Amino acid sequence: MSEEENRGYLDAQKVEIKYTYARFYRRVFANLTDFIIFAFCFVGLFLGCRGITMATPAYQENETGLMSIRTESGLYMVYPNSGKSADIVSFLMDDSNNYTGFAKMDIAREAVDTFIHYVAVNVDIASSEKVQKDYDEYRLNPKLAYKNVSFFKKEGDAIIHNPDCEAKAEDYFNKAYAPYIDEHAQGYLVTLVPSYLEKVHNESYFLIFAEVMPAYLLAPFIVYLLPMFIFRRGRMTFGKALYHIGVVDKNLMVPSYKRTLARFAIFYGAELILSVFTFAIPFLVSASLMAFSRAHQGFPDYLLRLYEVDTSNSKLYFSREEILLSGVGGKKPVNFKPEYED
Repeated sequence: MSEEENRGYLDAQKVEIKYTYARFYRRVFANLTDFIIFAFCFVGLFLGCRGITMATPAYQENETGLMSIRTESGLYMVYPNSGKSADIVSFLMDDSNNYTGFAKMDIAREAVDTFIHYVAVNVDIASSEKVQKDYDEYRLNPKLAYKNVSFFKKEGDAIIHNPDCEAKAEDYFNKAYAPYIDEHAQGYLVTLVPSYLEKVHNESYFLIFAEVMPAYLLAPFIVYLLPMFIFRRGRMTFGKALYHIGVVDKNLMVPSYKRTLARFAIFYGAELILSVFTFAIPFLVSASLMAFSRAHQGFPDYLLRLYEVDTSNSKLYFSREEILLSGVGGKKPVNFKPEYED
């Protein structure tokens, strides 16, 4: 039989295929499943990217410089066992260190003095005097009091603990020194020490561009594109396969590779990427279309005229020829119109 005769034979066959739209709640759970898989995939990729980044000479050099500034400034302490640093307030408040109230107060007071000296040596005298003036004004502020008695008083040129104040050493640490370090000294470290600010920015760039962004950009290919070539009959993701939801085109056939890639490209660019910069507006538009449009299509499906159908009791086909060869037949004409289900 020639190709023309075969085509005429197929055209003469009358078949009827019916699909129903996937129920909305099943689509929601399928999308939620995919999102959970995406989250796990993102975390795994992020940890992998972070491990690679931390092994690079540029990252290690930046971290070494950052650690040096922090410890020399007096505002950070290093845990002897792990080698990790923590700001002095968090370090002293860590119960595992077992510092007494007097020890916390004395270490915090010494940390501020060390920081003021560090600024004088590594920045300039004017900046050091600026910090000292702010520190003095902070301590002599009438609002800094315990039971209406000031924590500090001026005696000659020096500022000392007020002997009339009944506050304990723990109170001096919690209500006087710790707030100054957190709210004043840490800010001066960033604004007055240019090299520190530069290294903090570098650390942020490593985090965003070498760790978070690659993981976010790569995870969708693994979660939303790769499964469509594994579950070819229906172009399903793992979540859609779990809930038996397949995709068909306007002819109610499995979408071609080109249309599948176009669908992913719209989803990837408009929903995943653009949503980051537009407060998730494209994602909200797509979710609204899926919830309220007649065919419950998301944004990519609406543009490409694709439909998500229930495959629990139905088989999806790649072509009309496959339908005829599978033995599906009948006397009625072909009906490629989806049935709506409330």
